[in-house]
Amino acid sequence: MPYLLPSDMIDRYGEAFLAEVTARDAAPGVVDMGVLQVAIDDAVSVTESYVAGLYNADTPPRALTMHAAAIAWHRLLGVRAAAYDGAKEGYDAALSFLREVRRGEASLGDETPADTGPGNPQLPQISAPQATFSRDSLKGF
Repeated sequence: MPYLLPSDMIDRYGEAFLAEVTARDAAPGVVDMGVLQVAIDDAVSVTESYVAGLYNADTPPRALTMHAAAIAWHRLLGVRAAAYDGAKEGYDAALSFLREVRRGEASLGDETPADTGPGNPQLPQISAPQATFSRDSLKGF
């Protein structure tokens, strides 16, 4: 289940603002869904680079929607991000949160599967037979 959709962006930032920042080939006042989808795909890719394997893909945490939306908004604005209140700050906060999740210092919430450790996605399980030699058994050699 995707955690960031065009409808999420419209709900968060409004159709008028999105129409303004995506205006390239679309008619004025209409959101260019192609441009919006590229920004969403980029934001999801950035987000996944930090949290892949740390959540159940069937029920992604809502925190991912919020932070991926901030990244997508910043990418849509590009050099104009400084002119929009909170765009740069939201982007920086999103990346900071994702880094903390990756290091195990922040949680995505209850949706994190039990078989992953914080900051350790899907670690391999290693098993081996009992050691043949030890420091005690080699004393005197």
